[in-house]
Order: sequence, then structure tokens, then C-alpha cells
Amino acid sequence: MRLFFLSTVTLSVIYGAELRAQQAFQRHYAHKVVVDSVLQTKAYTYLKVNERINEKDSLQWIAMPLFEPKPGDTYYFDSGLQMGQFQSKELNRTFNKILFLGSMGTSPDISDKNIVPAPVIDTLALNATPPVVHTVVVKEVIQASGYTYLRVTEGEKEDWLAVVKIPASKGQIYTYDDAAPMTDFTSKELNRTFKEILFIASLTLVTDDKKGTEVKKNVKKKTSKKAKIITIANLFERKKSYSGKTVQINGKVTKYSSGILDKNWLHIEDGTDFDGKFDLTVTTDQEVKVGDTITVQGEITLNKDFGSGYFFDVIMEDAEIKN
Repeated sequence: MRLFFLSTVTLSVIYGAELRAQQAFQRHYAHKVVVDSVLQTKAYTYLKVNERINEKDSLQWIAMPLFEPKPGDTYYFDSGLQMGQFQSKELNRTFNKILFLGSMGTSPDISDKNIVPAPVIDTLALNATPPVVHTVVVKEVIQASGYTYLRVTEGEKEDWLAVVKIPASKGQIYTYDDAAPMTDFTSKELNRTFKEILFIASLTLVTDDKKGTEVKKNVKKKTSKKAKIITIANLFERKKSYSGKTVQINGKVTKYSSGILDKNWLHIEDGTDFDGKFDLTVTTDQEVKVGDTITVQGEITLNKDFGSGYFFDVIMEDAEIKN
């Protein structure tokens, strides 16, 4: 049997994403597991979990990007990459079988609100001290259902990187932590074998803090046209009629996360609800704070799937924020 000697850094969130993307519009996770025991390393969490299959207990090992579960916790997932005879140098242990996942849910329903751990894509000011060792320029981008493959250069050196799907483009500049390469990796979806490729858990898109703009091309420009002002209740009640249309909603920010999938994410509430739905997810490149009362203007999209469990019945994308 072949032994795999890989650092935990190389086994990134992209493994589970490729398989889970095939179930993009599935609303419920296929597997329910209960944590039996936990092993922590610098970059990864190893879980021994129990799943009831045909009325019998089935124990297995799962590897995840670093988070803090406890024995007895319940999680949900679809599928991942099964590896045999995997050796963790940090644990000084060989697993006969282990399943690598990019994320899991804390409830049976697939939702952006219950993903652990969330995908990480940070931005970094040029005048900051970077906590990474490589700075690369994107020369080629290949998008798959759950992966983004990047051919990059660092000086005169050229590499292939793979990361959980992001909206990358040629000419962008990224930084990342050092990682060991995997050789002879085959992507069934691309029908291609990479002689050498680096699996990256997260990339940092370099930005110019003074100009406040990302170092990239083809940035989508915002529209300043007037839009109909509606409530969240009205939006969910008549969502089909608003699909593809630009609207305005006044509300209070209840949650804010920056730099995820190359966007800032926020949730707003306006005190109205329809059929129990009172919270609207919004993406933007502007910054806000939890507690801010704002007006968001953007296009409404239905049944939006970003991959990695990020699926939304209703979402406002690339919103313009007015305080």
C-alpha cells in the first residue's frame, strides 16, 4: 500500500469541495456524525466520529481545517476524499483510513449560517507585515465545480496552486503560507494530472490600502440608478418577481464577515418577516459594523450556490451601501 507523507498544510479545504459541489442544490446533508474524540495539530483537527448506518454504529476518522469541537458534538456533511494509509508527521501516526473534509454543518440543513469552519480568504495591506512567505502573480486560472486552479509565478519560479473555489483572475497578486507539494495529482473533473501542485488552505489577496482598491482587473462597477425601496418581508413574499432586479432595503446590520470568497458578507434585519424569514444576506466590497443602520442597494438573485455549502434562496449581491 502506498504511503502519503504530506504536511497538514497541504491537505486543505479543497478536498471536500469538489465532491460536495456535485450536490450543490441539495438542501440537506447526507451524513450525521457524533464526535467521539479529538486530536489537534497546528493546522488541522482530527475527529474520531460515530455514524449510525443501518441501525449499527460506524466509527471513522475525519480531518478538517482547524476548529474546536468537543466530544459529543453533532455535525453534518455530504462527502469528502477518502485516503488510506495516511501518515501525519505531526501526530506521528498513520491512519488506515481517513476522510478529508473542507467543512461541516451544525444542522441538517445546508446554510451559510451553520458552516464550520468558514472558508478563509483575507485581504492584506501592502504596508502591513505579511505573515506569509510567498507572493505570487496569477498567470492562468482554471475553474472547476469546487476548485480554483491557479498557474502562478514567484520571480522566475512557476507553480500550480489549488484552493477552494474563489473568483480569481489573471494578473491578481496573492500571498500564502508555505506548503509542501503533492506530486502526480489527478483531477477527474479536469481529466488532467498535475506533475506537482500545492494545496493551499487560504490565499491572501494583496490590496493597496491608500487607494482602497484591489490589485486586479475588471472590477465590477456599481450602479447608482434609482431602485424601488422594499421591506425584507415584501422581498421574501414576492421573491420571484424581484429576481434579477435592483432594489433598496433599509435595515440594521446583525452580522458582518469580511474577505470571504473575495467579498464582505453581512446580514440585515428591518423588523419585518414573511413566513419566519426576516434576515437578508448581502455581499459587498464596502465595510460596515454590526449595529449600523444602513440602506443597501443591489440586485436580487435566487437559488445562488457559491459551492462549499454556501447556498442561498435569496441574496443581494454586490450591494452599494448608503449610511
